[in-house]
Amino acid sequence: MRCLVLALLLCSLAAFANAACYQTMKKPSIVKGNNGQLLIKDPAQDPCQDDTDKDWHEVGSSWTNSQCMECSCGTGGMGCCDRMGRPFGFPEDCEVLYDWKQCNYEVVKKNDHSVYCPHGAVGK
Repeated sequence: MRCLVLALLLCSLAAFANAACYQTMKKPSIVKGNNGQLLIKDPAQDPCQDDTDKDWHEVGSSWTNSQCMECSCGTGGMGCCDRMGRPFGFPEDCEVLYDWKQCNYEVVKKNDHSVYCPHGAVGK
């Protein structure tokens, strides 16, 4: 019984392991050739478009976007992972102050930003 509980716990944690990352795959497109014939275009060398900032990035490049997602463009697509965790479970009288330039945050009292609040975080 103990093994079953442990196995269920480990399986539930696996869902959170990559919760702060995502990947988009490049899709082949159909184009017309010089003779009018339809061809399937391999997108491997096509640049990637950042979902957040809408900027284009060459294959082999890496960047951090305005929402602190660290991304890279490869021949198969684009992958991004959160550079900072996202807070949760803080009291209602608290708020999150994000610093998008430094990619960090503070959870503080709404009426006194010098008082920090307890919280959990997911990601990173």
